Amino acid sequence: MDTSRWARTLIAAFPNLSGEDFEVVDQPSDSYNCIAYAANDTSQRWDSNTGDYWPPWAPGNNLVNSLKLVFEGLGYEECEDSHLEDGYLKVALYEEQGETKHAAIQMPNGHWRSKLGHGPVIEHHSPESLSGGMYGEATVFMRRTL
Repeated sequence: MDTSRWARTLIAAFPNLSGEDFEVVDQPSDSYNCIAYAANDTSQRWDSNTGDYWPPWAPGNNLVNSLKLVFEGLGYEECEDSHLEDGYLKVALYEEQGETKHAAIQMPNGHWRSKLGHGPVIEHHSPESLSGGMYGEATVFMRRTL
């Protein structure tokens, strides 16, 4: 897909992307968001604050601890870091002052994919690629067996 069309906008929002070759891998969509994408659901948005779908096993708030419970309910457990581990699928949870801002999922090649708001899905090198921007920092890493 045409990454160059999005490059300036994304680099302005996420300065750490400027030093890497990220790629747009799916077109913009309002049908789903980053949390849904990381949970492997592109049929609906997952958001506890808007009346969209939210798993019944997690508190309906915007705190990162609630998002941890969402992924625990999907079979994930907290882990040490974002490094690729054979036999595991990982997610990174981003927060700013305790509030959930974003979720990204690791691909089998070790790169990460993120659905960016109403924008596209991009593949980037690491969770830190989006840290320091509008999504705060990747502070929680979780994994589940494949």
